Amino acid sequence: MTASHQPLLTVRGLGKRFGGFTALDGIDIDLRAGERLGLIGPNGSGKSTFVNCLAGDISGHSGSVTFDGASFAGLAPHRRTWNGLSRTFQLPRPFASLSVFENVTVPLRFAGKGGAPRGAVDERARECLELVGLAAKAGKSPRDLTQVDLRKLELARALAPRPRLLVSDEAMAGLSNSEVDQILALLMQVNATGTAIIMIEHIMRAVTAFSERLVVFVAGRKIADGEPRAVLATPEVEAAYLGN
Repeated sequence: MTASHQPLLTVRGLGKRFGGFTALDGIDIDLRAGERLGLIGPNGSGKSTFVNCLAGDISGHSGSVTFDGASFAGLAPHRRTWNGLSRTFQLPRPFASLSVFENVTVPLRFAGKGGAPRGAVDERARECLELVGLAAKAGKSPRDLTQVDLRKLELARALAPRPRLLVSDEAMAGLSNSEVDQILALLMQVNATGTAIIMIEHIMRAVTAFSERLVVFVAGRKIADGEPRAVLATPEVEAAYLGN
């Protein structure tokens, strides 16, 4: 593979154990720049462990993670963010003592070795709040936000450092159909700017509408990887994930 066609993200043989329990078993995944990848699987299938290994929150016992041709081995989570990988969390936990606007400035104020200039930080925070539709609520406390607005704030914070890869970890959980559509449209808009996205969701209509490619985990193993409709039609996926 030539450098120009090198995947943005390359995961090889990623394994993770917790005591005697194998959470990830030899995961191989490539992701190209700008790609929309859906990652699904039953609860306990290893999706969150996989994301935590990518982000550096935990270390794998085996295998490697390479981002834009460089190894992520030993890199702390904030350094992975500086290098272009950002994530959201299933349960948004904004800083309650800070305003919505101030929450978005946090990852920017501590970006890089010396941080960014104050003017640039404020400008980027305003851009992100405008993008997610929270500009009018910039001065509010996170306590005053609805559930869907908290999800949008979580996305704004993740997008602030201008990631090349965004991992959206169940950003639609607990939302109404119309709210799911809002987040889905927002993620499509982000992807249209060139940001690759890994979407982890249990809401199948959102996953199938979003994903160019679908990966399925079951019991820590990758059992399928391909075009979404073809993947969902395989007997192993139907049996393990859809319960057929």
